[in-house]
This record gives sequence, C-alpha cells and structure tokens, in this order.
Amino acid sequence: MITTAIALLALGGQKLPENPSFDYSGLPLLRTAEKVDVQIHNVTAEIGTVRDGYVDFSTTTVYKNMTNTAIRATLIVPRRRYGDANSGQPTFDIKATWDKNPLPLTPASDHGYSEKVGKVVKYTSDLSTKVKLDPQATHALRITYEVPIGKVGYEQKQRIAGYLFDGDKTIDQMNIAYRYSEKTVFRLPEAHPNLGWQVGDKGAFIRENNYWPDNQMTYLSFYPGDF
Repeated sequence: MITTAIALLALGGQKLPENPSFDYSGLPLLRTAEKVDVQIHNVTAEIGTVRDGYVDFSTTTVYKNMTNTAIRATLIVPRRRYGDANSGQPTFDIKATWDKNPLPLTPASDHGYSEKVGKVVKYTSDLSTKVKLDPQATHALRITYEVPIGKVGYEQKQRIAGYLFDGDKTIDQMNIAYRYSEKTVFRLPEAHPNLGWQVGDKGAFIRENNYWPDNQMTYLSFYPGDF
C-alpha cells in the first residue's frame, strides 16, 4: 500500500515539488505610499467540490484608509503559471468587485513575463486596475476565479493547488481554507508547516494574526481520490 498525504507548505526559500504544472493567483497588491491597512484577507479554495477537475477560489480583502484624505491607488492581482517551455502565459479569467461594484481588470503590461526556474518556466501575466479609498473608510475587494487542478511530482502523478502570499503590508487577520472530498483526494491530509492548521477529511484551515506575506506560497499536493 502506498502511503500518501496532502502537504500544505508555506514557501520561504523552499522549492516546489518537482515537475510543477499549475495556474495560480494570490494576495492582491495595493500600490500606494499612503497609510492603508489590510484588516482581513480571507481565502477559500474548493478543490473539485464545485466542478470536477478544477479549483474554485474566492477571496475577500478588507482595506482601511488610515489617512484623512482620499487615496487613488493601483491594484495588482497576480496571475501566474508554472509549466514547460510550451505552456505560454496564463489566461484564466479573474472577476473582481470593489464594495460590491464590478471592478474591471486589465493586463498590467502589454506582454507577460517568463523566467526559467530549474527545469520549468514561471509565467507572469498579472492584472491591474485603479481604486479609490475614501478618508478613514474601509473598502472590500472580492475576487473569484477558477483554475484546473495542477500536476506535480514524479511523472506528474500527484495533483497540486496553490495560492501565493506576497506583499508589503501586514495582514491583521489572514484566513485560508482548502476544501475537498474523498472523491478528489486520497487519504486524510497532513498540514505543514506546523502553524496550527485545523485538518479534517473535508478540508484544512488556518487563521494567522499580524501575518507578513513574504513571498510565501501555500499549496496542496496530493494523489487523486481514485489513485
């Protein structure tokens, strides 16, 4: 019998498993020199529970303008891919609202970027938009998107789903939940690193206060449920 587990890892200088091939997004980056706090960032990833073979992400970020003046800022939403030299730039659709109003996103540059990372290529095709923050006001950014469950490991027999945490602001409260079923994953998961994950047969959850998003990726790697 093969013993398997889901691995939830925060990457800080660590490498991904070999042969990664997957699309991912992450924490939106609000570019402003003014004082803006990130009060809450909630992430929910539904792995195969909404649509077979796909991960459905929904996130909510609450910002507060700590100044007494209105701020206009640039918002960057990551859109990334790990793949081979023929994979090309990620094109998955990302929908966003700002205080429940539709927020159009456009490419952050005229062309994407790519770089060789070991034997694979990391592609970057981020999206951007402009937002306004009223004086001493809070604003809610909501994002949804769907990506295929990725592949990883020896002969890419494992599956992977990931979410990137990178930015220049401390998150007062960060919550992330990965949800799955026995149909999608094989065996009960284990959570790494030891950050107080609550793990069960239907998902893994963690809450962190005063979290600094220093280029860390959480990800699930697992064998499929029919392995």
